[in-house]
Amino acid sequence: MENEIKILYAEDNTTAALIYQEILEEAGFTVTIASTGNEAWDLYQNGKWDLILLDMDLPGKDGHELIRLIREQGDQVPIIILSSLNHNHALYEGADDYLVKGCSVDEVKARIDKAIARTRRINTEKEQGLFHLSPSTTFNKNTRQLITCGHKEELKGMEAKILWLFCLRINEIISIVEMCETLWGLYTTDKERAFTRYVCLLNKKLKPDTSIAIKNEFARGYKLVNDIR
Repeated sequence: MENEIKILYAEDNTTAALIYQEILEEAGFTVTIASTGNEAWDLYQNGKWDLILLDMDLPGKDGHELIRLIREQGDQVPIIILSSLNHNHALYEGADDYLVKGCSVDEVKARIDKAIARTRRINTEKEQGLFHLSPSTTFNKNTRQLITCGHKEELKGMEAKILWLFCLRINEIISIVEMCETLWGLYTTDKERAFTRYVCLLNKKLKPDTSIAIKNEFARGYKLVNDIR
């Protein structure tokens, strides 16, 4: 089926895995089960998935490590936690949603549909060059237009390129060396100083929206932080 939704489900409890697999497949999803974190990671790397469903307490790589590894790839595939314990702090690590085992079938399906729809919308906007950074701020890479709290401004070429690179990897630390090599093809201290100046200019333009900023992570790099997400 062209529109089938493929779910990778990591769960070491065989009974729970079979129950939820049956529920999800009856709802029309295609479900592949991984019984360990290492198996889930291998399947993730060798497949194309519409959603990752995770139990957090897995043998081998646990749910926290899997979330980190997936997000380090720059992959925005939706990740939903399905666990009997409270792991909602995983939402701050890159998961999109959290469900407690035993919740209704309708709620599971609704959360999955919502997460997939949101990710597809974001990916479509990225293809069009449009980024909704917050309810008050948007950036269009193609027109270089930044709208912050109603104020419209066309960014200069390098400013737009830098902001675009941050938008592609929002809330992810990017090293200065990587940024300089991407922007200019090489890293030098002069390029680093230039990059830092551009970051300062962008932060001034983003300042009206207090939920967004490009922050310096000491000795690691910079990241575009969105406190809403």
